[in-house]
Amino acid sequence: MLYHLTRSELKTKKASEFVEGDIIRTGNYIIFIHYMSSDGTRYDTPALCSYHTRKNCVPCGCTPGVDRPYYVDDFINR
Repeated sequence: MLYHLTRSELKTKKASEFVEGDIIRTGNYIIFIHYMSSDGTRYDTPALCSYHTRKNCVPCGCTPGVDRPYYVDDFINR
């Protein structure tokens, strides 16, 4: 399911409230929620497999504060 959340709404949510395959659009970023890794291992938390891109589909790294805004990093790790 596709969700549109503002930055302030994202700060009140956590990634574990969403299910496998959900997509969250916020600000300039799109967050993809995944609980299953590419090798088929399923995790209880989406923090290990979820990722984000910029709206123009440019892949981003995982470094908080550099490639990943802190509010996106906090959301994914909650």
